[in-house]
Order: sequence, then C-alpha cells, then structure tokens
Amino acid sequence: MIIHEYLVKAIQDDARRAGERDRLLLEARRARRARRQRLVPAAPARHRTEMGKIVVSENVTIDGVIQDPAGDEGLRAGGWVGLIGNSPQLAKLALDEALAAGAFLLGRRSYEWLAARWPSRSGELADRLNSLPKYVVSATLANPAWNNSTVLKGDVLKEVSTLKQHIDGDIVIAGSFELVRTLIEHDLVDELRLKIFPVALGVGERLFDETSDKKPMRLLDTQTLEGGIAYLTYQSVRDA
Repeated sequence: MIIHEYLVKAIQDDARRAGERDRLLLEARRARRARRQRLVPAAPARHRTEMGKIVVSENVTIDGVIQDPAGDEGLRAGGWVGLIGNSPQLAKLALDEALAAGAFLLGRRSYEWLAARWPSRSGELADRLNSLPKYVVSATLANPAWNNSTVLKGDVLKEVSTLKQHIDGDIVIAGSFELVRTLIEHDLVDELRLKIFPVALGVGERLFDETSDKKPMRLLDTQTLEGGIAYLTYQSVRDA
C-alpha cells in the first residue's frame, strides 16, 4: 500500500471511530433523558383560570350623585355634565374603555336609555358599542332591540358570577345605580372608574348606598381632565 492510500485509509478509520463515538454519546444522552422523564411526573394540564372583571364606570358629582347627567330624566338639577359634556378627553376615555371591554352589563332603565340613542349613531365609538355583547338585568324586558343584547332574568348574583366566568376582559357597567349597589354589597365589583364633575347638587340618586360592611378600595390611578374633572380609578380590596 503506497503512503497516500495508507493515509486515506487512516483518515477514514478515524472518521468511522469518531462517528461511532458520537452515536454512543447521543444514545447515552437519550437514555439519561428518558430516565429523568420517568422519574419526574408530567405537569398537569392547565385549566382556564381567567375571569372577567366587573368595572363600574360612572359620571359622578362631588356629592356622589349619579342621576340624570344629561338632563333628560326630569331631575330638577339634571344636566350637570353641562357645557363640558363634549370634552375630547372624555370622548377618548369612553372610546378606549369600549375598545378594551369584553361586554357591557346594564340595568333595564340605563339599557333602554342607551338603546334609544346609539343604534342610530355612527363613528368609531358607536360602532364599538353597537357591536359589543350587552347583558341586561331585568325581570320585565322581553325583546331587547339593541344589537347583540341578552336579558339576564335569573338571580342577579348567580347570573353575574356566571358571566364573569365566561367573558374575558372588562365587563363594564354604566349608570345602573341599583345594579351597582347590589354588586358592591356582594363584593362582585372589581374596579371603580369615577369621573367626578366639579359640581354639588344636593339632590338625586347617589352612586353608593348603605352596605352591611365596609368596602375597602385601593387607589390605582388619578388624572385631572379639562373642566376640572377628576378621573379616579379604584380596585376592590378583598383581603383586607
């Protein structure tokens, strides 16, 4: 065998031995991995834990009145949103909130007030409100006319608890002060977003009513809007 052929054969033998060594190392690593997998139990399947968040979003006076902000409900001091009702900042807040919402939850009177106005309107906010799922707590409403509306006729606490389990994201309540009071009393409200207008009325339905116990809140954010409106966001504290 000439020297060239000998060198070629030696190189080929070394390559075969290196390949065999790599194969054996790979098999050993696979065997160790298989042993570890047998010793460590597989992680359990993850169940869905996400829940919807009940968000109360309200226009409120300094003295806590929520009734008749637009002035068409007959309250003698109604219309207290007044000249600043067309604020660009408030409009942006309303649009951002609607875009982030998974659904709206309303009492019958608030639902009917909104349903009489928004279906005929156009624009980004109107399109969003008209397309969003809307749930109405009512024992008397039979055929809701507003698009994508569902009536909740059963026990309100059970219905809302079930709703939280089936809807991801914010479930926004506007107006509907009787419904809000019920949900606050039973600790079903997760967040309050209050736009506090710089006026005291001294008359009208207040947002809050008597409760059986204190309801602690944690301040999450504050903003000062044009027209002297304070925008406050609170989170319910359930471990206090």
